[in-house]
Amino acid sequence: MKTILLCILTGIIGFIIGRKTARTFSKKSDSEMDDMRKEAMEALTERAEKRKEKILETIKQAKNDFTVGCNLREGENKKGITANDVEKLFDVSNRTADRYLDELEAEGKIKQVGTSGKDVYYILAK
Repeated sequence: MKTILLCILTGIIGFIIGRKTARTFSKKSDSEMDDMRKEAMEALTERAEKRKEKILETIKQAKNDFTVGCNLREGENKKGITANDVEKLFDVSNRTADRYLDELEAEGKIKQVGTSGKDVYYILAK
């Protein structure tokens, strides 16, 4: 009998706590959700722009025979930056690195040297 009462009491307490918790996580209005989406997109865009600026800086460094920032060996002579360098620099996927480089190329800030494979690298556009 005590076990049954304890189970019923635990169930009632759980139900009350669940109802109070559900109110805290209430559904947001459409306008609140739109504002949250807009803020998130702005933050992602800002982060991407900062990363693209860092890519340009890294290419400038590579042009001057500096290899800081890409986990490259000291003194390694590089003509530009590769997608693999961008992956290491930002710890992002290959696709994200390619997207950053494609966007910079479309903006006319860099140009691709080589056609495919490991020989492809990017330099500053003149």
